[in-house]
This record gives sequence, structure tokens and C-alpha cells, in this order.
Amino acid sequence: MVSPKFRVRSIYDVSIIKLILDNLDYELIQPNIEQKKLFNAKDKMFSYDIEIIDILDGYGVSIEGEEEYVSSITSLLLEKIPNSISLQHPVQLHAVYNGKVVHVNHEKNLSVVDIGENINTIMFGSDFHRGQKIVVQIKQLNIFDDQLPVCSTIIHFPGQTVILERDANFVRVSRKLPKIDRDKLFELGKKLRPIDHGLIMRTSASASSSEAIQADIDHLVQGAEELDLLISGSSYGPGILQPGQTVAHTLFPKDAKDTLTSIRNEVIPTIPLYHWFMSYSPELKITTTFAEKVSSEIDGEKLSQILKQIILEKDFSDNTLIRLQEYRLTSPPQERVLGQLNIKNDILTIKRSFRSSRGVHYGLSSDIQQGDTSIVITREGSWTIHSKISRDGKIIGELVKVVTPIELFEGSRIRFIDLGLTIIKQNNDIEIKDEGLVRNLSEQGIISPTFKEKIYSLFEECQKQMEDGTEQILILSE
Repeated sequence: MVSPKFRVRSIYDVSIIKLILDNLDYELIQPNIEQKKLFNAKDKMFSYDIEIIDILDGYGVSIEGEEEYVSSITSLLLEKIPNSISLQHPVQLHAVYNGKVVHVNHEKNLSVVDIGENINTIMFGSDFHRGQKIVVQIKQLNIFDDQLPVCSTIIHFPGQTVILERDANFVRVSRKLPKIDRDKLFELGKKLRPIDHGLIMRTSASASSSEAIQADIDHLVQGAEELDLLISGSSYGPGILQPGQTVAHTLFPKDAKDTLTSIRNEVIPTIPLYHWFMSYSPELKITTTFAEKVSSEIDGEKLSQILKQIILEKDFSDNTLIRLQEYRLTSPPQERVLGQLNIKNDILTIKRSFRSSRGVHYGLSSDIQQGDTSIVITREGSWTIHSKISRDGKIIGELVKVVTPIELFEGSRIRFIDLGLTIIKQNNDIEIKDEGLVRNLSEQGIISPTFKEKIYSLFEECQKQMEDGTEQILILSE
């Protein structure tokens, strides 16, 4: 049996590659310079069955491939990286559907297409009419539930060495290749291109014989002909015609990043907080790479402390305006201003005074009145964020949310994933809110049973501390 081939382009690459090679019978291909050196990998330019890339500014990775392979990798990550979160998209990338246009927005030049199973997609272009039946292919999958997949009437057939485009007339070559290789493949492509199809020569074509490329093209043409038969023989209702590639997103909250750094350290000596630094901002990546390279000559622990202190002085000094970036797994991250920062003994106290009476205090049923004060208390790595609302010097409401460990982020932001667990205290009454998100995530295999148990244990501890009137509810671990 041929081993599935995978490629990793991620700040977490070394850790993920080690986990896969140690636990799955998969083959690493198209390695970069560091990967070749660390894993003694050969520079194979074969096409990959699975690709892993970064998403959400380094908050996690996207895994794309056949469902069997994607499921194996996500299961492995959930097992080996506690507190990671894996979501598999219900729609497959590159899948082809019978669709029906249900809405056209001429102003924004886009259309909404129903592809069946209560799923709508976005298509750029408004040269359609409502009720029109079209064949579309999924081109882009967004991470969150309320962001629709993107589709197109342009149909591609990705192969091992080439990509075939239906009803087209062109030859293109991957620009990742040197010019001499591009020119050679372009001439070969002109000879091999089938009638009424466009041909894109992939990077892997440079390491393949013309016979192998021809066989790949013949296979894709057969797939295109099968699609034509499926289209002609299908009903008019929306529904899938040809499957595509499964896509999963695995998110790495702060403590998961620490685990990944420990795994990397088993392969190459690195500095503490390596992956937090790498995901903090694009500018910090170069500095972190340099720090790791000199860590064998200079104390890596000290380097890490110096680098973190620079970050704190730049983005998290006293009186800095702090913003919150809150992920809910069902929608894009919500950003809002929290207030001005005061930091003491690593505790972040963020204060905001309201100048006008407009709206409702976040998470509470109290209307905002002029002069009200909001204080948010948290700490890097804390599983909680504690908010207090005061009026005329008296607390009128408190709110504690159980979240993934608080992470400091570029632009004076703190970020976390909301787990739908909240405790509210108003007029000495305590209300417990559980949206059922954690149980739902556990039932779907998105989080591990261990993660679920930990979260509910933390939630119970928060309830106890709220009942006891604890001034600062901060929980760093179980």
C-alpha cells in the first residue's frame, strides 16, 4: 500500500511533522530547507494527498485532503495536543454541485446559490436570475458557520501533476518553478492539452515524465466526462454531483501552543514560548527564528524573557487601550474596546468609563448610564475573564466567562475562544448560563473528553468563587 503524502507550510510544521511521522504511516514531501535537514527528508516534488497550512494569524491550521487522512490527523492532534480544537467543514472543497440561484445582489455583484442539504453558497457575479439552475464547484471554505462557502461556475479537476479546467483554452505553469523549467513545461503542456480544456502544470510536473503527465491528464479527462454524464442524468434539484476534498481546522489556544513548542524542542533546541512568539505577529517571526538559532550559545530562557518583555513594553504597558478579540467557533472573531490597562503582578486590570447612556452592558441586563465604570480582570493563560460594572461607586453586576486560556496578541489585543459558559451576579442573585456548546463540541469529536471534563471542572470552581464573593476570579489550571 502506498503511503499518503503530506506537505506542511506552517509555523507549527516541525511539531506536526514529528507527530505524523511518529504515529502515522505517511510520507513527507515537498519539504522546505529546515524540514529536509531535521527529518532527513528527500526533496520529492510529488503531488500531496494532504496539505496543512496556517489560518487565523497563526491561531491554528487548516488540514485538507481525503476524509480518511484528514480524520486521522485531526484525531492525532486532539490526542497529542490537549486543549486543541478541531472542526471539520460539512462542505468539501472542490466538490461539484447542482445549484439553484436563490438571490442576486447587483450592487455587490454576487449571488447566493442553494446547493442542497440546507446549504447556501456565495458566488461572485450577478449575471444570473433567481431560480436559475447552474453547476458550481466549491472554491473556498470559511472557518465559521455563519460565513458561506464560495463557489464558481468554473470547474477545475486537480490531479497529481496538472489541473484541468473545463470549457477553457489555455496552458499555464506554476510560477514556483525556475524559468527554464517553466518554459519546458509550457511547451509540453501545449502538446498535451486536451481539446476544450485549460491546463495548469503543477510544481510536481517538473519531476514527472511526459508519460506520467499524459496519464494524469487522461484520468482527469475521464473525470470530466463522468461529470458530464452525471449532469445530464441528474435531477434538477440542488445536490452534490462529485465529491471533493475534506477540510478541517484545528485551533491551538495558548496552552496548546506551549505543548507544540515542547514537541518542537524534542527535534531542535528552541526557546520557551516559541510558537506564541511566531503567532504573535509577522514581524516577530524573523526575530524568533534568530533567537532560536542563537539559543544554543546564549541562554534560551533568558532570550525568551527579554523578547516577551519587549512585547509587553510595546503593546501592554500601563494606560494602553486594550481590545478584545473573541472567537465563538460559529462566527468571525468579534473585536471590541475593553478600556485602558493597568498591569500589576501579571494581573491585567482594564478599566473603561462610559460617557453616554447608550446600549446595554455586555452580558448583563443593565442599561448603560453615563458615569458607569467597567473593570475587566484577567491574566495571560487564565481560563477566565472577570468583568465588574460599577455605578456611583457600587458594583451593580459581575460576569465571569470560562474561555480558552487568555492569549496576548499583536495590536494590544487579548484573544480567546468563548466556550458558552457564563456566570452572572446581579442584586446578589447568581445566574448560571451554559449554552451547551462544550457538550456539543464533545459529542461531535471537536474537543477531547479530557478537555470537556477540564472545562466543566473550571466552571464549577468559578461558580464556587462567585458564591464566596472572590474579588478576582482567575483560574490558570485545574
